Amino acid sequence: MKFILVLHLCSILNQSCFESLHVGLSFNDHRSCAIAGYEISGSSLKALDPERVNKEELAVKFECKKVPNKTIIPPPKPGIPS
Repeated sequence: MKFILVLHLCSILNQSCFESLHVGLSFNDHRSCAIAGYEISGSSLKALDPERVNKEELAVKFECKKVPNKTIIPPPKPGIPS
């Protein structure tokens, strides 16, 4: 089972999340995803305007969504006419 990291920008003040971002990373286990979630969430919050973070009481929530392992098998190539 693979996991993808999804970040949500939330306002504690309004008790709502209003932006979601698929980070574009996939992980082989939940632990790796969770560790990256904490690191990237912290970096994302630091990148925001401090005044806005304080005014809107912003926080970054994250989740590690399970994604089934899929093996992609390309269709057979068409035969070459002789």
